[in-house]
Amino acid sequence: MSIATIPRKVTLQIDGMTCSACSARIEKVVGKLSGVQSIAVNLPLGRATLQLDAAAADEASIIERIQLLGYGARTYEEHVSPYEIDRSLSIRLLISILLTIPMMWAMVRHYAWTSGIWIPELFLAPWFQWLLATPVQFVIGGPFYFNAFKALKNKTATMDVLVVLSTTCAYMYSHYMTLHALKTGMPNPHGIYFESSAMMITVVLFGKWLEASAKRRSLQAIQLLRKLEPETGRRLEGEIAKVVELQEIRVGDMLLVQEGELVPLDGVVLEGHASVDEAHLTGEAVPVHKRVHDHVSGGSRNVEGTLMFRVTAAKGDTALAKVVRYIEEAQGSKANIQRYADRLTAFFVPTVILLAMLTFASWMYFFTPGDAKGALFKAIAVLVIACPCALGLATPISILVGTSRALQSGILFREGKSVEQMASIDVVLLDKTGTITFGTPTVAEIRSATGQEMKLLRLAASAEVKSRHPFASAIVREAVRQQISVREPDAFHAMPGLGVRAIVEGHEILIGSSAFMKQHEIRCEAPAGLDDRWRGEGKSVLHTAIDGRYAGLFALSDRVKPTSPQAVRQLKKQRLNVAMLTGDQRRTAEVVAGQTGVSIVYAEMKPTDKVHIVNKLQQQGKRVAVVGDGINDAPALAAADIGIAVGTGTDVAKETADINLLHGDLRGVAEAFRLSRATMRNIRQNLGFALVYNVLAIPLAFMGVLPPWIAGAAMALSSVSVVANALRLQRR
Repeated sequence: MSIATIPRKVTLQIDGMTCSACSARIEKVVGKLSGVQSIAVNLPLGRATLQLDAAAADEASIIERIQLLGYGARTYEEHVSPYEIDRSLSIRLLISILLTIPMMWAMVRHYAWTSGIWIPELFLAPWFQWLLATPVQFVIGGPFYFNAFKALKNKTATMDVLVVLSTTCAYMYSHYMTLHALKTGMPNPHGIYFESSAMMITVVLFGKWLEASAKRRSLQAIQLLRKLEPETGRRLEGEIAKVVELQEIRVGDMLLVQEGELVPLDGVVLEGHASVDEAHLTGEAVPVHKRVHDHVSGGSRNVEGTLMFRVTAAKGDTALAKVVRYIEEAQGSKANIQRYADRLTAFFVPTVILLAMLTFASWMYFFTPGDAKGALFKAIAVLVIACPCALGLATPISILVGTSRALQSGILFREGKSVEQMASIDVVLLDKTGTITFGTPTVAEIRSATGQEMKLLRLAASAEVKSRHPFASAIVREAVRQQISVREPDAFHAMPGLGVRAIVEGHEILIGSSAFMKQHEIRCEAPAGLDDRWRGEGKSVLHTAIDGRYAGLFALSDRVKPTSPQAVRQLKKQRLNVAMLTGDQRRTAEVVAGQTGVSIVYAEMKPTDKVHIVNKLQQQGKRVAVVGDGINDAPALAAADIGIAVGTGTDVAKETADINLLHGDLRGVAEAFRLSRATMRNIRQNLGFALVYNVLAIPLAFMGVLPPWIAGAAMALSSVSVVANALRLQRR
């Protein structure tokens, strides 16, 4: 693939969207522009994510086109928070409430059961209500008119159009009746409905304010993560620690972190030791002890001790920055179920306007002929109550809250659609080394064919020094522990899932499985029963050959994580089929499976074999999730319906996976399944409520059971109810 054809990802901040019709309009128009491969607009976040043809697309022209549609657009800045509630919204709401209260007080005259309540004479005066209602209608409600004009100019209909149509009808009718009363000198307070238009605008503003509050609350996890990145760091310049801005620090710089300070960037410890709190990345409350050669993560806090470390990732490239970026991308992407809702709402507003016209005509000419006032206010109620705001919010607000809640548990969904896909998984395939076990095996025993164990260890460690496999690291660590000098091989070649071939000190060294030896026509001449005994103890066995002759074998042990059996039980409790997928020998794998409660074992699997197993299960109609941590797991992670990388894994595995666990606890996988299913239930509840609300409310408005102001309140509360239901996910 040439550089010109690699799609470029762009995120834009969109201002001025009020309902799902707005986001659908932007997607429809921008999606047709040259060079735009795809666009997903997230209404709650006010953000658009685009995939652009790098050679053809012009970001400036896209922004200009969105602005021509009547919306504000700018390039999204990662470190600028858009989640604070607009202060002007709070002020407008407060003023609107203060101006509406006297009219609502006067409204009690409309009902016999409240007619005895005292009302100041001034509040009943039509001219006084007109003075109060006018600023509410045209100043407080001005943005509705502005947005409605933009929508109509672009040949679309949004929530603003419905609000403007309904409130203007109520206001203008009351305005006419007020002039008539003043002209005739016979005021009829029962013909004035200024409170309906003012109340509708007030409750819609109140709904928007509640939605903004809910969004800010659900995004607190991201805000807290942002605050973990300090603005400065102590850079060592000679023997002096100088405080510098974070953006001035480069990879390779030496930094000093003292007790109580935040670690500014990712790095490797060169000197010192300390207890470091990494709860923001791993969810583990217990501080981790860091010493020389250990990795430290930006945003973690040095609880006790002093560290000097070399920077390995600059500002914007740290693990913390990636977590924030991934969670924002997940919240900005669309689940498939949301696209169905979007298609439904696209037809909703025009349909509502037709229903309102039908309502007016039916009452004006058939049910109550000549009663224009009654017909008008029933049509207004239909206009207001049928607004599809709740339907448009149902999916994205649940995805937003669900992914934020998952982050608090150390689970990072990289796309919103992964939440939906994970909820339908049938089979979970677990890697063994580093996933079920700790992934830090140790050399338990060495047996040389010639009785020269230390020589065998020296040659094997030198052959394995370039390998990234956990077994290779274990052999190298053992040589270092034994104070044996390890040198780099003159030649090295790794065969994933089998072993390695290297040239060390002029000798050809082969290290790997019995199948690897057989492939090179080398007979494994281990002492009788030793291989089987080691495997029966759950140890992994590596065979070695030097210059084509069998040289000996290594027994490596890797402890099962204490939480792995519980994690397997939790997965089975959720009616998931759990299997082990490993490159290790069958006997060893079966011992580990017995310790953890896994009943199905796929052993001695090369990376291509793992992909074959995944494809075979998918062909049987199964939806498959793969959980792994290594480079050899990456192909299977990519082939699976859902790939899950554990936090102790390699960068390749993490980049390939759909979901990253920010820790190594396998219980996080069970928690991810639980949260994804809870989120999908929440989405279905929201969609069901929104649809039932409209189905039930429209007939009530048509029949005149609901006056316009109550219809407005019901419309606003429907959106608030959807948001409140989504917020329940935070307590799960």
